[in-house]
Amino acid sequence: MRISSSDLINLPVETQSSAHLGRVSSFDLDLDGHKVVRYYVKTGLIKGLWHQQLLIDPIQVISISKEKMVVEDNLAAEPATQVKEVPFAAPAAK
Repeated sequence: MRISSSDLINLPVETQSSAHLGRVSSFDLDLDGHKVVRYYVKTGLIKGLWHQQLLIDPIQVISISKEKMVVEDNLAAEPATQVKEVPFAAPAAK
């Protein structure tokens, strides 16, 4: 099966356990080997708000279709860290 770059860009990415990671934003090609060497996946719903970029190596990819990319689960065995509350700054007085 073939997939075009326009089908690959913006393709949803999820883990084997169906956790949504984001969407493919770009990829790097090895011109000598004629293969993809890295996928860039953007997370978050709104650009700039809770937004990260993930790097996915092709060996982590389980499958790719025109509907989605499925990658290996990569769950850390570390305990969750506590989230600290950060107070919002009050607006400047006029």
